[in-house]
Amino acid sequence: MSEDKKALPALDLEHGDKDLIDNNILGAMVLDSIGENYPGIKQFFNTLKLLEISEKEAIFVVSDEMTAEWINNHYMHILEKVFFEESEEHIGTKKLVVKAQEESQLKTTTIKKSRVKQEDGPINVKIGTLNGKQRFSTFVKGASNTLAAIAAERVAEKPGQTYNPLFVYGRTGLGKTHLLNAVGNTVLDHDEGARICSLSAEHFTNKVISSIRSGKQTELRDAFRFNCDVLLIDDIQFLAGKEGTQQEFFHTFNNLYDNNKQIVLTSDKPPHQLSGIQERLIGRFEWGFAVEVLPPDLEHRVAILQTKAKNLGVVLDENILFIIAENSGGSVRELEGFFNNVVGQSTMLGVPIDKNLVMDVSSRLMNNSAPDQITVELIQKEVATFYGTTVQDICSKKRTRGVVRPRQVAIYLSRMFTDNSLLDIGRKFGGRDHSTVLHSVATIEDLLAKNPSQENPIRILQSKMRKLAGGKLVD
Repeated sequence: MSEDKKALPALDLEHGDKDLIDNNILGAMVLDSIGENYPGIKQFFNTLKLLEISEKEAIFVVSDEMTAEWINNHYMHILEKVFFEESEEHIGTKKLVVKAQEESQLKTTTIKKSRVKQEDGPINVKIGTLNGKQRFSTFVKGASNTLAAIAAERVAEKPGQTYNPLFVYGRTGLGKTHLLNAVGNTVLDHDEGARICSLSAEHFTNKVISSIRSGKQTELRDAFRFNCDVLLIDDIQFLAGKEGTQQEFFHTFNNLYDNNKQIVLTSDKPPHQLSGIQERLIGRFEWGFAVEVLPPDLEHRVAILQTKAKNLGVVLDENILFIIAENSGGSVRELEGFFNNVVGQSTMLGVPIDKNLVMDVSSRLMNNSAPDQITVELIQKEVATFYGTTVQDICSKKRTRGVVRPRQVAIYLSRMFTDNSLLDIGRKFGGRDHSTVLHSVATIEDLLAKNPSQENPIRILQSKMRKLAGGKLVD
């Protein structure tokens, strides 16, 4: 049994009440184990939910009588084995019962109706914004993300009462930010007066730096520590190496936690693998529940495509969806980008979406899509050639206009197209520190906002990088 599985029920039992065991989480763990160890029969358990645990029995429900009868007659021994492995040390031996859903009165917690009108665009909150489109209702669950989704739903239903902090980790493009926004949107639906702070770790860093420069540190601390009910921080790993910002975040975390305010963090790595983060912060990240989001398997990718197609009003044969899923990248973002290209090419050329079209798009986008193809060194070379300077000058200490702007552009593109940390990028540009990297990124973002034209030289370089990346989508 994994450490995460052991820790989860124990979190609730610390309060001395077995009724606090999260049936949803335990049920999801059982499903994950069946899917992993008995993949040939997992389809019979797709709708299985753990409804109730009493002193003598654990009651499961499924969608219909036929499925319930089939599990009871053929697979009960497997369900018992898996359930006992996942829960026995915490709740003891129980008799298992599987019923059809219509036979039972469901007692699982449900999301309350919205108090405010749901919006699809950006939603301004106390600090930062939420993506109104990213809700639990638009998040497609599968074996790779169900545990994270259920934990996020539980947090949104009872902020500050369970899994605090919630730490969601995994590689880029798997839906971590979607879950972060879904938590914020659900809390806001429940209480339109909720004070939500939603921002990236870089944005938090910029606010800390700005407050120091303007002498408004007290205002910043008050805003986060005393006027925030839910703190949502994306990509917490980018605090690495920023001692001053980590100091501020440490005290912010403590104050919010002590006052039962909910904290949700996302990262590309689990807490214990984060480098450049203070040990005392890592320890606090592990206080609650850390859950991984994995790349979707083939069936999950097809389910995502079905939802995407339905939203676009596109009707596709399931065989075509499987072909698209098999030929796309491993992340949800790459999958959706690939699908958008297929639909876009079909629309522009006026041709049906068939295997030939999918393979044509695949050959165009995926041949050069290895994640390590775009490197800082390649970006430096391309930018230097574009601006008529040299890589040596870009990485030097020169501060002439003909060198500074190409350097800023190259740093910005490195941040955009690679997974290198701020410290790594700074080192590759002549040993510059992370604050210089942040300043360069902010400068170029400001220039792009003022001149969004595709003729903007920076836009031209962005397009070239995308082509070199084989159509790779970026954050």
